[in-house]
Amino acid sequence: MAPTKHRNSLLAPFWQADKRGRWKRGQPRDRAIDRGRLQFVLTSIKPEDRMSFLQTFARIRVINLPERRDRRRAMTRELQKLGVADDPRVKFFSAIRPDEKGDFTSVGARGVYESQLALLKQAANAGDSILILEDDCTFRQDAAAYCSKLSWHLFYGGYYASDPSDLHSSDIIGAHMMGFSATGARMVVQYLEKLEYQGIHPPIDAAYVWFRRARPEIETEFATPPLAYQRRSRSDIADLALYDRIPLVKSLINTLRAWQPRNPF
Repeated sequence: MAPTKHRNSLLAPFWQADKRGRWKRGQPRDRAIDRGRLQFVLTSIKPEDRMSFLQTFARIRVINLPERRDRRRAMTRELQKLGVADDPRVKFFSAIRPDEKGDFTSVGARGVYESQLALLKQAANAGDSILILEDDCTFRQDAAAYCSKLSWHLFYGGYYASDPSDLHSSDIIGAHMMGFSATGARMVVQYLEKLEYQGIHPPIDAAYVWFRRARPEIETEFATPPLAYQRRSRSDIADLALYDRIPLVKSLINTLRAWQPRNPF
């Protein structure tokens, strides 16, 4: 039986009909996908049906400064928790580190913005869905079991909401676990490249909120409760405190932070 057509563009690249009208598995646009991990329903797929959120992404990218080997090690452990540490879809992306902060509040804030925008452009150009992770993510123990809807274009896996009772209207802080369909990535890139602002440039999490308010018809899913939070570690965005600039003291502080995760769950 042919897979029923559906609205979600995330699944479409993986199925195609041959000249005789027979359905078969197509070639994913991202050849790095581990096909053994992709389990798609071959019969009727209804919009209300749900599937593991990890299965919906052709790309999973982790933003990491090369010199932050501590964060890379910690993030590798977190990916093991999800069962995707060795998944070929997962790649570490060398974070952009601008020389100047420009209109942003800091060089780090600008780097986060430009890094996420660069990944979105790559995904949009390839026609791929993408999950973008910051390297300070810590996942809930049951995060891998979370099932998402089939019809979203933006997916918030980690966030802090000013009004948890009304997530779609709430101000949102955090962009440490963001998912985009191929269509969502393309629309967000188009919006960010023409973003108009006055004074201070908004950080990436605020820019995503602006986009959703400008395009309220765009379907967005919030994992409830969030699947990830940001663990305590030396900031790459804010100006460093004195103890984070002294090598021996910095090492001790990072060890203490690792034992004190900021876990709201």
